[in-house]
Amino acid sequence: MISEVLSDALTVYRRLWRRSVVVAGLVFAVISLGDALAARSGTSGAGLVSLALALVGGLLVQGALVEVVRDLHEGRPPASVGVYYNRTRGRLGTLLGASVLYGIGVVIGLVLLIVPGLIAIARWSLVVPLVMIEGRGARDSFGRSSALVRGRTGRVLVLVVVANLVAGLAAALITSLFGFLPTFLSIWIGGTVAGALTVPYEAHVLTVLYYRLTEPNVPVLPEPGRERWRSVWDRQPPA
Repeated sequence: MISEVLSDALTVYRRLWRRSVVVAGLVFAVISLGDALAARSGTSGAGLVSLALALVGGLLVQGALVEVVRDLHEGRPPASVGVYYNRTRGRLGTLLGASVLYGIGVVIGLVLLIVPGLIAIARWSLVVPLVMIEGRGARDSFGRSSALVRGRTGRVLVLVVVANLVAGLAAALITSLFGFLPTFLSIWIGGTVAGALTVPYEAHVLTVLYYRLTEPNVPVLPEPGRERWRSVWDRQPPA
């Protein structure tokens, strides 16, 4: 399952790379600007603002990227970037609540005993797709995610770890390419490019995993050539 999901996620990334990069890049330009300003300021207040931007912005990106894949999976033509942001904003409160609960649960599990924390990482890995695709509430999404992953916990944990390692190493490499710039620009531009290019892959891995567990006999994306593409900025449906 691990190699199949990673391979499918890479296919999704290639098919949707332009939309995915724009969706992530616009938000990470703001997140990375906050990081750069916090680094320049060096104050705890600026650091907290930067952290809040990263949390909210990251959830906005993840939710929007789930919707990008969902449209094609369900046979709808891709929408504009603004539409994906608007859809996610309507679920942002639920995503934020789920993210906080997820973080608390994983930290408690890791502090008390490492194994429960690792199990929580795997069992609750599908919370964002469940909130966006099935419209579940924060707490309900945890139960549903755990039920879907149960029996595959070890493999899902390995999948999540591998996806994060790949994205993390790629992000570090991309960021290092901008090390020749002044610190402020290096953090801002490097973080923006790294987030735009790597975060979509992580999100696509979890969306692919969701569809493989809920619809194992249905391809995640339609056959190439069946989509009806239009500009990432176009708000009007195709003729």
